[in-house]
Amino acid sequence: METSPLHLLQARGPVTVVASAPTFPPYTSPGLTANLVCRVLLAVVANLVCLVPLRLLYRNGELAAVVFILNIQIKNLETIINALIWRNDDIMSWWAGYGWCDFDAYIHNISIGLFVTCLLAIMRNLAQQVGLMRANALTTRERRRRNLIQALIIFPFPILQLALTWPLTAQRYLVGTLMGCNWIPHPSWPFLIFFVLPPPIFALITTGYAILIYKRFRQVHKTTETALCGNRIAQQRSQRTRRKLYLMVISILVPFLPIVIALSVLNIMDMRGIKPYSYDQVHNHASPFPWNTIIFFPSSEISWTYMNNCYIPIATAIPIFVFFGLTKDAINDYRQVFLFFGFGAIFPGLHNEYDPDRTVTTSGGSFGSGRLQQTLTSVPSKAEIPTSSNPSSQTVPLGIEGSLSHEPRQPGPHCSMEVEPATQPTRLPGNNPFLFRTRHTTTVPPSLRRCFQVKKSQQSAEIVSHLGPVHSSSPLTKTRHGPGLSEANVQTTVWCGDGGESGPFESVRIVRKAAPRSVHVQTAVSRKTETITN
Repeated sequence: METSPLHLLQARGPVTVVASAPTFPPYTSPGLTANLVCRVLLAVVANLVCLVPLRLLYRNGELAAVVFILNIQIKNLETIINALIWRNDDIMSWWAGYGWCDFDAYIHNISIGLFVTCLLAIMRNLAQQVGLMRANALTTRERRRRNLIQALIIFPFPILQLALTWPLTAQRYLVGTLMGCNWIPHPSWPFLIFFVLPPPIFALITTGYAILIYKRFRQVHKTTETALCGNRIAQQRSQRTRRKLYLMVISILVPFLPIVIALSVLNIMDMRGIKPYSYDQVHNHASPFPWNTIIFFPSSEISWTYMNNCYIPIATAIPIFVFFGLTKDAINDYRQVFLFFGFGAIFPGLHNEYDPDRTVTTSGGSFGSGRLQQTLTSVPSKAEIPTSSNPSSQTVPLGIEGSLSHEPRQPGPHCSMEVEPATQPTRLPGNNPFLFRTRHTTTVPPSLRRCFQVKKSQQSAEIVSHLGPVHSSSPLTKTRHGPGLSEANVQTTVWCGDGGESGPFESVRIVRKAAPRSVHVQTAVSRKTETITN
């Protein structure tokens, strides 16, 4: 706070009101108005986004987190009230703040203490949970013991600051533009020991717990990484937890610790030396004005740091929303609120319960297996399905890619092939509804269709004559027949080609280049029309 000569405004009995500087119209400015709108609007939004996390944490019995959020909401409410009451520099029309500012000094001091002690309790509890190797939840007795320890960490220091507020008050209070009421401490050793130095000490301990949390989680992740590699849902949960813990550690190391240390340094600089403390000297012989004096400060006399430190509790709502307000239960609570206000008619997806693991299960297994399964179960096109009047003729989707004029693709080391009987007629895909489609399903005249079928049957018979019967020429060759079909219809041959050997079918015109330690699959399907599907 900038120093300037004090000017007497009025004396109301034992109460004296003074101003640090005279003010002249206009009493507001665009910057002052913008600051007023921003701090009021953002404080309201911060309190609203903290409601759902507060409800969930209270239901889960998290004492430290509940007290921390309540403290932030009280500070934001204090910011709103002070900014709306003292919103301009017209100090002649200001309310002196009787009663409210007397009580506000105690709220201010206890909120600072609760801010640092609650964060310490939260980080300590989280570090114990990460290092706790147990699968079951805490019992009632263990939960009660945990809350007792958290209460012993949270409340003693703020209560001590609350008890020292009255003895260390050098002047009754001061009132500033937008910032409202402010406590004036006496620059003595009790203020330095109990108000200035403890916040950075608590912040350093909290930072140590934050680093310990991340180290322990990395150890747990390395231990369970092999066990979770086959469970994609567990992997996704582990990644989300790791990301959240990483952001929590960063939010403690980057904004919290430097800001607390910077504020402590500014408080030490404002003390301008340590004075001896005497209760009688502070309360009964104050100078140059009596202790019961109220001081008004316009915005021109308030430094940027003191004017805008109210944004610290507002910004604290961001990590609260990120860490506690984006969970599965919190998002479902938001969904219920939107449904209550009728947004379900505009967004039908709000009627579906949010589950982050559901998207993982519906997306399939691993990348390779899901891709292979999609390839093996692909439906052939209309041109590849022969037309037959025999009701016993069936189309078996074998899923073998490639044609007779190309080299057969070699399946991967984890390839598994299944031949399923076509118990039901294959349902072909309909027309492409896209306007600019590249494949047109035009109607073919019956005469041309019969002509194409005759030519295709002749070509298929010629290919079958060149292929000949399928025989096994290697001890590693295994023949598999599709279930539900006769042996004369489907023959699947699998062989392993060593380096330098050709495929087992020397009579076939296809050139097969066998790679070392590779598996080859040859499938022949014979029907009434002698059609080969590869």
